[in-house]
Amino acid sequence: MEVVPPGRNGKPWIPARYVMTILGFLGFFNLYALRVNMSVAIVAMVDQTEKTVASAVIGNDSADEICPYFNYTTASHGQDKRGEFTWSSQLQGIILGSFFYGYIFTQLAGAWVAKKFGPKQPFGLSALFSGVLALLIPTAAKWHVGALIATRILQGFFQGVCFPSMHTMISLWAPPLERTRMVAISYSGMHVGTVGALIISGLMADRWGWESIFYFFGSTSVAWYFLWFFLVFDSPDTHPRISKAERTFITTAIGRPKLAENELPPAVPWKKVLTSLPVWAIAVGHFGNNWGFYTLLTNLPTYFSKVLHFSLKENGMLSAMPYLALAVLMPISAYIADYLRRKRILSTTQVRRSFHFVGQIIPAACLIAVGYIGCDVYGAVTLLVLSVGGTALALSGFQVNHIDVSPTFAGTLMGLTNTLATIPGIVGPFVVGLITSGPYGQTFTQWRIVFFISAGIYLVTALFYALFASGEPAKWDRKKTDKSLEEHD
Repeated sequence: MEVVPPGRNGKPWIPARYVMTILGFLGFFNLYALRVNMSVAIVAMVDQTEKTVASAVIGNDSADEICPYFNYTTASHGQDKRGEFTWSSQLQGIILGSFFYGYIFTQLAGAWVAKKFGPKQPFGLSALFSGVLALLIPTAAKWHVGALIATRILQGFFQGVCFPSMHTMISLWAPPLERTRMVAISYSGMHVGTVGALIISGLMADRWGWESIFYFFGSTSVAWYFLWFFLVFDSPDTHPRISKAERTFITTAIGRPKLAENELPPAVPWKKVLTSLPVWAIAVGHFGNNWGFYTLLTNLPTYFSKVLHFSLKENGMLSAMPYLALAVLMPISAYIADYLRRKRILSTTQVRRSFHFVGQIIPAACLIAVGYIGCDVYGAVTLLVLSVGGTALALSGFQVNHIDVSPTFAGTLMGLTNTLATIPGIVGPFVVGLITSGPYGQTFTQWRIVFFISAGIYLVTALFYALFASGEPAKWDRKKTDKSLEEHD
């Protein structure tokens, strides 16, 4: 059976599945802006003067461990130092990681809610509630650091449902040979959101103060929710405005049997899931990718500020460059991956394994090199751009692999692996805080340890995924993908 996309006649100007994908992109933009804006804001929030003096005490014997201020373009570094909070490096690590304390608890719950009640509202409400909480952060921070940490934990708690919900949504909307692209486009919103948040946060903090960061991104998230609420629906079967041709195309291509009105969703075969080596390969690959990703995401602005001594404006812009590369390369990588599958040049399993492996080896090599690059600003930034940008290949591996292995339980698998992959977000910032604490903490020697740990985890987890990942539907999945779908162009 050959499944062909519907023609233009009788279709809306933008097909419903692409509306969902575009708004999913914007949703992830807001979710990640809310997640990462603290990384830049904390540089402006904390009084850095004392740390700078401590660094100067190191002396001439370790001069090669510190970059001089006069190497850089902005003369107003002193203006970046006068934050109103005197938080230690360890406490800053806790603040940066606190988001993930709540995030880890709602992954599997999010998958269950999306499966039982539909994925639209869990995804939408995660952005709405996170946005409202962002509006409260300035008040919470000035009241007590504990209130700030609690607010960030709640933000993570509500955002924990976003990935399982979106994976469930895509499993209902994406024809198999558009799957990687739809995942890549919608999920690239998180990297574009990271870029936007880092650049905008640096500029806003410099001009209007760090509080403006949270007011701005909180407001955009609330506004986005209303677009999502009125324009997106749980599935093609529940969409009131989708064309008949598109609905038939999607449901026929996916081949998912429609549940009767009172029929419950199939029960998750937990024993088979938890003893499945391909599922564990996804979990291990997800963990390794997130360790490197979260380590840089939460700490790159601090490294640029305290070691390379960039100003606040430069910090936001340069911290964004690696994620801009990732946002650009991710859809390109996804298109190539789908092309190789569609033309049957490589099998799905070969595509997932090879893309993931290469997408972890490149960042590992770059992080090792950046540990020795010293004060070569252009070299350091280039290596960090290559490190983060290189992971675009890995995202065409593990990130979409849940849907390959089990279209029926894709959201549940994402909830399971993302629970484990959230641990780096909790542990990573705390470990970095410990390694870089004290008067000798903000030096190349200590940050080299940080980069080497990430590189080692990249390498080990990439090897495990390359050996045990699979792109074929599991035997325990409720339905099998029609092989004929793999054959049409």
